[in-house]
Amino acid sequence: MSAKADVAVGDRFMKVGSYRMPAWTVARISCANVSLPHAYLEREGLSGDKITVAVPALTDSTLYRKLPTAAD
Repeated sequence: MSAKADVAVGDRFMKVGSYRMPAWTVARISCANVSLPHAYLEREGLSGDKITVAVPALTDSTLYRKLPTAAD
């Protein structure tokens, strides 16, 4: 299964780190560059705070941890 299929709008992620990191929610996914799609994330609680991350980076457990969604 591709990394793109493992990430969807509404998914929540937290960067792996030694202290409490903020949670980020996937707002949209860009497929303009099919070989390397990117996810646009918004920080929970601060909708003005946004980052762009390559989808394969989000699925790398050494970089990001997937969090349960509200429906989980």
